[in-house]
Amino acid sequence: MSLKREMLVEAGIEDKAVIDNIMQAYGAGIENAKTQAKSELQAENETLKGQLEQQSQAIKDLQAKEGASEESKQQLADLQAQFEQYKLDSEANLAQVTKTNAVALALKDVGAFNSNDLMKFIDLDKIELDEAGKPLLDDTINGLRETSPYLFQAQEPQPQPNITVGGNPTAGSDKQGDAFDEILSKY
Repeated sequence: MSLKREMLVEAGIEDKAVIDNIMQAYGAGIENAKTQAKSELQAENETLKGQLEQQSQAIKDLQAKEGASEESKQQLADLQAQFEQYKLDSEANLAQVTKTNAVALALKDVGAFNSNDLMKFIDLDKIELDEAGKPLLDDTINGLRETSPYLFQAQEPQPQPNITVGGNPTAGSDKQGDAFDEILSKY
């Protein structure tokens, strides 16, 4: 759920400086969460790259041995198959983690009571990411709003203030006709 200035005013906070400080702290918290998610992904990516390089070096070492026996050649083929499977699994795992984090960050601003609860209703296999890495959630969120409206906060329209000037009206500003003429025109 995103924090808005109107929510703070409704909660009774009227000082603009306090509201500005709260909004600044909220923005910093969101940025910290984004930075933390990004650093975790980068750390996992570096770990996977290191493991990939180790496996590649092991394969090159085995291939470098000329005149290897049939048993060594079989071990090399097995190791290469394991390497390819590990590589595919690692790429799929990294893509899944990236998608999960992107969806979790996107759910912060959809007006849900609890974005973690909402995450349980989303099938991550059906969610696609755009070029910028942002999830395309509009259809899914709209479907959940229709089927499970209790997960979302009610979106009330902003009240339109009725501004009137108190006191007596100014003379001559009322362009209505004479009251006697209005009564006669009815007959």
